[in-house]
Amino acid sequence: MDSPLRGRPRVQETADDIVASVLATAGPRVGTSAYSTRSIAELTGLSQSLASRAVSRIRYPENMVESPPGTTSAYSKFAAQGHSPLALAEFWVEFPSIAVRFEPVTTPGMARPRVFERRAASLMAALWVSGAAAWSSDRPTKLEAHPQREGPYTVTWVPGEGSWEDFLARVSNLLSSCERSPAAVPSALLQRLASRVGHGLHGVRWVRGVDTAPESPLASDSNRVTVTEFPSPGRSERNRWLPRVELSATEQIAIALRKEMTDSGFAPGDRISVSAMTDRLGLDPGTVRTGMRQLADDGLLVSHDRGFRVPQLNGADVIDLYASRLHVGMVILRACAIQPKHRLLPARLALGALEAVARQGSRADVGEADLRFQQELAEASGLTQSARSFHALTLRVRMFISVLKLDYSPAADRLVSEDRRILAAVLEGRSKDAVRVWRTKQDNAVRHMSAVAPDTFDAALWDNLSH
Repeated sequence: MDSPLRGRPRVQETADDIVASVLATAGPRVGTSAYSTRSIAELTGLSQSLASRAVSRIRYPENMVESPPGTTSAYSKFAAQGHSPLALAEFWVEFPSIAVRFEPVTTPGMARPRVFERRAASLMAALWVSGAAAWSSDRPTKLEAHPQREGPYTVTWVPGEGSWEDFLARVSNLLSSCERSPAAVPSALLQRLASRVGHGLHGVRWVRGVDTAPESPLASDSNRVTVTEFPSPGRSERNRWLPRVELSATEQIAIALRKEMTDSGFAPGDRISVSAMTDRLGLDPGTVRTGMRQLADDGLLVSHDRGFRVPQLNGADVIDLYASRLHVGMVILRACAIQPKHRLLPARLALGALEAVARQGSRADVGEADLRFQQELAEASGLTQSARSFHALTLRVRMFISVLKLDYSPAADRLVSEDRRILAAVLEGRSKDAVRVWRTKQDNAVRHMSAVAPDTFDAALWDNLSH
């Protein structure tokens, strides 16, 4: 008979990964009550004891020299030795290496220990889920270019030159020697980490005084929220709870095209230059042309002898697109309603982002956050083909929104209400209720979009296709 397994319960390890993903993607808002252990437990479906233990284990790794969960012993000891408290000064990633530098505080900030601890936990969580522990030591390190790699308050991770666990413990120890002010872990750094954590933190370059906005007395927890483009499939095992982030060349081109349309005022029928897109993206012309041909095949561009143009749109195109999304979405919601609740964590996080954007974001962010929530539901459904189809349709919706210059900010409250009701119904297994709200949501969207389409909205056609 096999002996019982020893060590930490598997459920706690899973809880650690889930909570780390929540904290790592929170950004400056991590200091608010929305990220208390009770709120995290409600968000993730974990018990509060599991969530609380996970936060502690992330913030204070097991092999720390100091092990003071919930105390300030390391900080007090540091101060008693006559040292000035520290603050983060630099966070620098040059794959496959990481450098984290602290420096003594010269201008003390406002003490807010609880907010500081949540920010410190968010930084540790970003490292936790980055996947850096698996980086290979075969590739040469590039950190020689880092301006201050060495020093008493600098910690570096170089694969093959020490253990990942020791690196985490050293960072955590230095965080415990920081002043208990939110300014010690600035908003700008948390925002950068939240946006890059799904990329394994590749490309993070943050230096205090160079890449940070001044901290307000209230710790800048209300910084404006922005929403990134929804990425394509490809989560790693370690950060499987995070939003997807790897974009294909075709998707990068689609994103750049939408931005060009917004920034340059492109209208239906305008020519899109391959050379201009090549310069914007930094890709070779052949890759850009291939991507644009794929977009043309998908109906997002029109191909002609001399290149590509922004498509002309009519009411029938809008109805066709939304009828397709309506019916694929109904299948997705029915599948989501029978999935384990933990699979819906990314959708819950996306809903939280929509709620924040509705309060603090730009008008473009509201529609994007809503679409991201929908796509996370598609990914949670477990239906690979349906999720891919829905993603393709969503790319086209984004293009339509850009071409028609739609503004969804007046509908922000309605979007939040609809998405809350959909998620609540799915979590409770009420697929019929979720589908009913979804149908109303699409009906509202298609009528809003068709109102600015070039020709008259065919209500009879929509009613026929949507029922």
